[in-house]
Amino acid sequence: MILTITYHTFCEAFRKKILHILVGLGVFIISLSPFFPTMDEPDAHVKIVLVVFFQVVILLCISGIIFLAASSLPGEIEDKTILGILSKPVSRIKIIMGKVAGFAMLSALVLVFLSLMNLIIVYWIASGLPDEYRGILKARNLYKSSQFHVQGKVNHASREILWIEGGRVAVAHWSFSDLYNKSDKRRSYELELDLKVDSSKDIVENVPLVVRVEDVFSGESKIEIISLKIDELLTLKLNSGFIQKSGNINVSVFPLSRTDYIGVSQNDAKVYSVYGGFLSNYVKAIFITFLKFLLIIFISVMGSTYLSAPVSIATSMIVFLSGHVLDYVKDFSILIQRYDIHKYNLPTVIKEPNILLVYFDYIIRKPLEWLTVILPDFKRFDSLNFLLNGINVPLEIIIVSLRYTAIYAVICLFISYLVFRKREIF
Repeated sequence: MILTITYHTFCEAFRKKILHILVGLGVFIISLSPFFPTMDEPDAHVKIVLVVFFQVVILLCISGIIFLAASSLPGEIEDKTILGILSKPVSRIKIIMGKVAGFAMLSALVLVFLSLMNLIIVYWIASGLPDEYRGILKARNLYKSSQFHVQGKVNHASREILWIEGGRVAVAHWSFSDLYNKSDKRRSYELELDLKVDSSKDIVENVPLVVRVEDVFSGESKIEIISLKIDELLTLKLNSGFIQKSGNINVSVFPLSRTDYIGVSQNDAKVYSVYGGFLSNYVKAIFITFLKFLLIIFISVMGSTYLSAPVSIATSMIVFLSGHVLDYVKDFSILIQRYDIHKYNLPTVIKEPNILLVYFDYIIRKPLEWLTVILPDFKRFDSLNFLLNGINVPLEIIIVSLRYTAIYAVICLFISYLVFRKREIF
């Protein structure tokens, strides 16, 4: 019976004009996204396409799913079409589960269709990227340097950036540790340098750099001289066998010519272990996004078991939007708890606490704390930053998202059953 309700729900929702309008609008926005103005970086268009899809198109689709899921049961109750189902030996929990499954199928269909279209555009744009900017098309694990220092005389410092002169007057050193474990045998490694470049010459097209990679324990090293263009990343492939010997390396860089300068800081050198391509990472991000759809479907259907369609839609939208700002709510809750140290810890304020804040703390602190616990945190399902940086979406995040969705799903189903079982429909 659940399958019958699922199929009926899917077909009914699929025929709704609002779904066709929102999907059509999503297709239109995705088609236009490659032509949006961006920054000068070569991979900026790929990033803007991903941002538009995950932050605009997905929001439109979720709004449509909320509208359909929150109005389905109230609409059937008002039109008395649900009486045909209730006249048969079917429990109300099966009706709820069928509704959820039907909208989940619809969400999956819409998400797969739009994400495939977006994926084609991403690959189309990325096909013309320079090699040093193709990191966004990979699934990598990031290793930040554990130590950083400059050996020699620093020419000058500006905004935490140390500028060093070429000709080995000074050398920038980064140390990396724990880069390798036994499960990494098939993975490749890359060194990415994001250095600032300057020169005393009038016309500069590129700056030759000396890059040295050293194994900490054996002392074995490899030296390369590479030309770095201004305002471009430098990506070097590292020998996996070289890293597997110890998993700890030192990276040294300096300009070859005395007329050239580079600006360096600790975060300018990064090592990545490459797990796979963009496609696998993209699929994981879409799956996490589907869990977001699934969670809001459970919430919308739960509200529809008791509330009218307009109220259920409004409530679901408020819950969804509030679930994206819980961090601010938590910060504000902590802020009002510490009324005694506001205004930069001035002693006069500590001796004379703001009475308004004390009263405000007494009235609203507990409700805010409970609100951050009760409302689902939808920011847990954001995986866009991983894609934008070419970082592998960890399996742990997928597992946590699954558990989080499952917990809320069980709670929503239980509440839905209790409410819908006692609701008088006849």
